[in-house]
Amino acid sequence: MKRTLAIARKEIIAYFTTPIAYVVFAAITVLGSWFFLSLLGQFQRHSFELTRMGRDDMLAHMNLTDQVMVPLVMNLALVLMMSVPFLSMRLLSEEKRQGTMELLLTTPVRPLEIVAGKYIAALAILTTALALTLSYPLLLSAFGSGDQGAVEWPTVLCGYLGLFLLGASAMAVGMFISSLTSSQIVAAFLTLMLLLLTWVVGWKAVDVEGAAREVLLYLSSTQHLISFANGMVELKDVVYYVSYMVLGLFLTHRALEGLRWAA
Repeated sequence: MKRTLAIARKEIIAYFTTPIAYVVFAAITVLGSWFFLSLLGQFQRHSFELTRMGRDDMLAHMNLTDQVMVPLVMNLALVLMMSVPFLSMRLLSEEKRQGTMELLLTTPVRPLEIVAGKYIAALAILTTALALTLSYPLLLSAFGSGDQGAVEWPTVLCGYLGLFLLGASAMAVGMFISSLTSSQIVAAFLTLMLLLLTWVVGWKAVDVEGAAREVLLYLSSTQHLISFANGMVELKDVVYYVSYMVLGLFLTHRALEGLRWAA
């Protein structure tokens, strides 16, 4: 465990001594803020329009959670999918590029400890990135109004749980791809393409029916986020993301085992 934490600490320091983490944090914050302000503007315009029309019945059903936070979580998911490849690309490909992978594999550190340490560090960076976006519901809670509060925090936190699981599964996939190449650019590009494929695969479901439609919807990463965004935790969605995590980490471990025997 000590060796795992030592590797995690080393990786976290490496993230913050290079521009990668700062650039990704800035990109997530800027894009997230743009989505947040756009959705908030739409909410205000819709509210003013209903007030002008005297539609108090419809106005009573409007709330910041459903009209702002739920779609914001879905938009943040896209930002996250585009950001994770740039966080995961250096995890193992950098070791291979610098020629330190062979040295690392010949030390008493086991491949499982290497994988676990680097993954823990990646999750720490992911958590930090998501924490930056918590300023949006905090602002709504501070300046919004409502009988039960400006936002429904259980729904918001459930949505963030979904975002974390999505990011964690994407990070595991990215780390596996990073273990296959010494080029960070190649690792980032392949990870981005694979993640975007899981994003758009559900779009084809409208063209088919029956079992094929169910399979396509199940393979869609966004389809499993919808329940989380609406404040519901369903077992099938948790299993989907955890399966990607386990598969990605398992394949990464096997890739390192292969390199260890070849070293």
